[in-house]
Amino acid sequence: MKSRVSKEKKSRRILQYFLAPLVPLVIVGGYFYPYLGYIALGMMLLMMVLTFFWGRWYCGWLCAMGAFHERVTASFSLGREMPELFKKTWFRWLFFVLLMALLTTRLIASGGDPARIGGVFVMMWTVATTIAIAFGLYFKPRSWCNFCPMASMQGVLTPNTYLLQVGEDCKQCGLCQKACPIQTYPGAYKEQGAVPSLECMRCENCLVSCPKKALSLP
Repeated sequence: MKSRVSKEKKSRRILQYFLAPLVPLVIVGGYFYPYLGYIALGMMLLMMVLTFFWGRWYCGWLCAMGAFHERVTASFSLGREMPELFKKTWFRWLFFVLLMALLTTRLIASGGDPARIGGVFVMMWTVATTIAIAFGLYFKPRSWCNFCPMASMQGVLTPNTYLLQVGEDCKQCGLCQKACPIQTYPGAYKEQGAVPSLECMRCENCLVSCPKKALSLP
């Protein structure tokens, strides 16, 4: 097993330890009490609001599923490099269409019953977490986050919001890529001056890992 990157903001690590338990709470507890599914719905709504202010920042700091994979799945992950397929546009939108179709059909089938609606979101988190763990155990823990439907939506909605800036002092040493949970290489965007919204969770791991302090957020 490969060790998780050690350089990160302490406040983020502490926050993730509080958020990670929400995943088993909703999945396991939701089986007995489906209203727990509204936790997932509430977090989705919070994500949508924050997206318009800070882009994909929610993914890096407040996503309970992401926190679970960084703090739990990482302990068992082989940590292999992720294939480029995970960042392909068609692959991302394939997952988006499939999971949104599943969500829509199940919501319609719920007939508007509050308990069944909650159960739908429990089911969605269960499906997504199962897929994420399967990939995360072999590849890097947060492999799922490259093609997560919610991440794809955020990247499209706010393509120019709160972007990670790459300064002229960047030596393209590659340390930022090693620190990135989703294997993005900020140094590759030195000429453009900023990393595309979809490719960055604003987790700031690369900021604290950059020896030249060439990376920054607005």
